[in-house]
Amino acid sequence: MIATTPRAWPITAPVPDDLRGVWVRTLLQTDTLAEHAGAPPSDTTSWVRWLQTSRWHVDLRVPERALQARHVAPLAQQTPAQLALLAEQQGFTGVTTVETHPTGEVCTWLRHTDFQPPSLHPDAGWLLFERPDRLVEVGIHADYNEVWERLPGSSGCFVALGGLDIDGRDDGRRLLLAGHYLARVRPRQRGWPRGMPPGLSLTEALLTQPERAHDWLDCEISFGALHEGVWQVERSTLPELDGQALPCQLHRLDARMAGVTLPVRPGAPTEPEAWQILEWDDPEATLG
Repeated sequence: MIATTPRAWPITAPVPDDLRGVWVRTLLQTDTLAEHAGAPPSDTTSWVRWLQTSRWHVDLRVPERALQARHVAPLAQQTPAQLALLAEQQGFTGVTTVETHPTGEVCTWLRHTDFQPPSLHPDAGWLLFERPDRLVEVGIHADYNEVWERLPGSSGCFVALGGLDIDGRDDGRRLLLAGHYLARVRPRQRGWPRGMPPGLSLTEALLTQPERAHDWLDCEISFGALHEGVWQVERSTLPELDGQALPCQLHRLDARMAGVTLPVRPGAPTEPEAWQILEWDDPEATLG
């Protein structure tokens, strides 16, 4: 095994325990949508999941029309129209912080990897629990309300791992586990061009540089259920992974490192890798 020098991430306070788990968005209400001709003032059809551990999050959002035109194939086999629909997906991962104020709790999602280009505003909202497994998020820097409901089976075990390159440095990959649900993130290898103005959508960026479509869309955020050593991918920013069943094993090597066996795609090598432990809360030792 190669020598590793894992990055020491700044320690942030954990989020409240009742925020951990996997949340499904059931409603988005925003005046922004209504500004576009013919657009409804709410969204109940997009596929949205937010996986939250004590400090880390993964969020994946796929619009309904991108699902309807889904072509389960690699990016190289997608048509320009299909690539354009993939550019409408959203997803990100990073550290979550929660601040308590007299009037409520403010949650901020600090994005380390984002499927979309950098935003103009921080991602932050007020959190209002209507009941233990249902909360409302009210936007602070944008005008929106989102209703979230927690998925059963997404509690008990919470793990966050960081991938390492051949020199033992953090390469930006992430694996997050909440209960029976696992999310994987692999950043794009080619970043945004220097001087790109903030606030552009990926769709807008590709209008000016369509030749970069494969480079900029090659950013994986995948979500699915892990059961008896098999990760069943439910949805991914990369359509070729939708519905795939991949062998997956996670186990703790020591206080800092974990062993991961998980192929990039079906048929790829499944050699175990060493990943940095960012968080490991497995009180019942379900992972070994």
